[in-house]
Amino acid sequence: MPNKKVGLNKTNARTAWVFLTPVFILLFLFLALPAINSFRISVSRWDGVGPLKFVGLDNFRRIFADGNLSHSIYVTIFYSVSVSIIVVGMAAIMASAISSGIKGSKFMKVAWFFPGIAPPTAVAIFWSSGFQPYTGVVNKVLEFIGLRDDFAPLASEQTAIYPVIFVSVWASVGFAFLVLLGATESIPVSLKEAAFIDGANVWQHFRKITLPLIKPVLLTIFTLELIWHVNGFTMIWAMTQGGPGFSTEILPIYAYKEAFIFGRFGSAAAISVLVGIFLVALGAVSTRMSRSEQLE
Repeated sequence: MPNKKVGLNKTNARTAWVFLTPVFILLFLFLALPAINSFRISVSRWDGVGPLKFVGLDNFRRIFADGNLSHSIYVTIFYSVSVSIIVVGMAAIMASAISSGIKGSKFMKVAWFFPGIAPPTAVAIFWSSGFQPYTGVVNKVLEFIGLRDDFAPLASEQTAIYPVIFVSVWASVGFAFLVLLGATESIPVSLKEAAFIDGANVWQHFRKITLPLIKPVLLTIFTLELIWHVNGFTMIWAMTQGGPGFSTEILPIYAYKEAFIFGRFGSAAAISVLVGIFLVALGAVSTRMSRSEQLE
């Protein structure tokens, strides 16, 4: 019997490696190789054509000496953290409401998820026109309720980031809502009934039952949203191209401009390497915390 078990384990291991090898090859080709190449470019001077010229850490020194880096880091953190917190908070409340069986829940499931399947560029263009003064839908609503109709938040350095945050939340909350709805509906009905029998109101049920039980999923969704919005190039570029000035210039837009507008591919790669290191560290910390929550 021991020999049969050993033989079976070896067979399973070989089978696993046969199926995993293509996955490892694809990961190497589409993740490891680009990462290695980005690091090579980050320690080189390259204008997009011709051979790389090794310059060591000069690109990193240059971007750290550039005041735009600290500003882009601030904008990136403010934007990604704000969007992630609002998305997760709204999605948790909506999922809890739908799971409780409120009237119109089937329609709400479709309505709340619909923005998530719209192309980001189309969403950005739609809302960019919506925030235009006089003619935009936002100003039409403001005019209808008796307020100003010349509001132009995307034209001001002080306010441009807020419409971008609003649109990003509008487009992102659907996915988080569906995932958290699945987690919420997996809570045993007996726990919900026991809480209501004990006299718990809706808020107490949400705070004492729902949130603790879906906490690992909340943490995972928050991390994913944070990663996606740190890398959130498409929405912001289509709405503002990082402007006005540098008010919405997150790190991916900063790197894009360095590479494709100023021709400094080495500096752009250095920015990308720093962002990649941060996201890998964030993912590792989140995974560790999620595991510890599940074990409790």
